[in-house]
Amino acid sequence: MKQLWTGLVVAAALLAGCASNAPRIDFDSSADFASYKTYAFISDKPLMRAPDSGPHSPLLEGRLMRITDDAMQARGYTKVSNPEAADFAIGFTVGSRDKIQVNSYPASYRPYYGGWGWGGGYYGGASTTSVSQYTEGTLAVDIYDVASHKPVWHGVAEKRITDSMRRNPTEAVTEILNEIYAGYPPGSAK
Repeated sequence: MKQLWTGLVVAAALLAGCASNAPRIDFDSSADFASYKTYAFISDKPLMRAPDSGPHSPLLEGRLMRITDDAMQARGYTKVSNPEAADFAIGFTVGSRDKIQVNSYPASYRPYYGGWGWGGGYYGGASTTSVSQYTEGTLAVDIYDVASHKPVWHGVAEKRITDSMRRNPTEAVTEILNEIYAGYPPGSAK
């Protein structure tokens, strides 16, 4: 019985760890983020698509820009139209790829509605395998110091794209960008 509980605790911890991937943040520690007051997008079309990436909505770029404007203005930055006149410039990269997830469980450990449960006795090493296909999306935000023309901050989030995200793309993109921007400027993460 102790092994059963240990197995359930380990499985629950693994599932909890897969529920949401926190964004990864990297930055140049020598950059003076406190001196930045103005921002612009790196160009009129600041969205790049990763090579071999699937199709993306043509509305995505506008969403990214509007949500970023809201996030930067909430942090006290002022938008300027000319990237060369700004303190920092922002660009985006998106990508997606199809993935396959394979899970294998002892045959006596069966899924049931609402969770997992123990389904009976031990069957001598038999196992049940499930295979599912999904799409994983990646969104990266890069911030460049305009004076030096060098990158100073990078935030990236990877998420499984769900049907809910497809139905409510503005809500999904807002949530993901807010998670990324929680780390900007460095030291501001809550």
